Amino acid sequence: MKSTLLTMTASLCGLALLVGAALAGVNILTEKPIAEAQAEARRQAIAAVLPEFDNNPSEEAIVTPDGLTLFPATKNGEEVGTAVETYSDNGFSGRFTILAGFDRDGRVTGFRVLSHSETPGLGAKMGEWFSAEGTSHDVTGHTQPFTLKNHGGDIDAITGATITSQAFMEALNRAAEACANKNSEP
Repeated sequence: MKSTLLTMTASLCGLALLVGAALAGVNILTEKPIAEAQAEARRQAIAAVLPEFDNNPSEEAIVTPDGLTLFPATKNGEEVGTAVETYSDNGFSGRFTILAGFDRDGRVTGFRVLSHSETPGLGAKMGEWFSAEGTSHDVTGHTQPFTLKNHGGDIDAITGATITSQAFMEALNRAAEACANKNSEP
């Protein structure tokens, strides 16, 4: 077969269709397992940030108008806390997402960083930094407002990562506010 513009174009189009079909097939095969893995990861994160519960918070999720997701947890029909998937768009490298747990009194019971693009060794330390037990930067047990010391609060910022620290406090405050308002929304 002679190489002409028409044969080269037809070959390239055929190859593109074949590769496209292969990618679509792989997507179909992996879509369900990926969704199941994400659901299991969320379930484990909720269990890690809340006191013991006996309901399925994911089935009772509430999505707020500003994009937060609240996962109410109960035990024997009594509310024990709420996990809130919250975010900040003001991190050093943009948006990050955390799952924060709150008890009935609005105290932080734990949190997990779900996604971020913060600087390794600095802002990326937020998961460990703000949960270091017995330190002046541990947010566990604190209630709103969450404020850094350099803004008149009592929580130490990550050294060298003030922007990430401020954004983390913003995300926690947003989550606490959503928890406080969840029962008053129509």
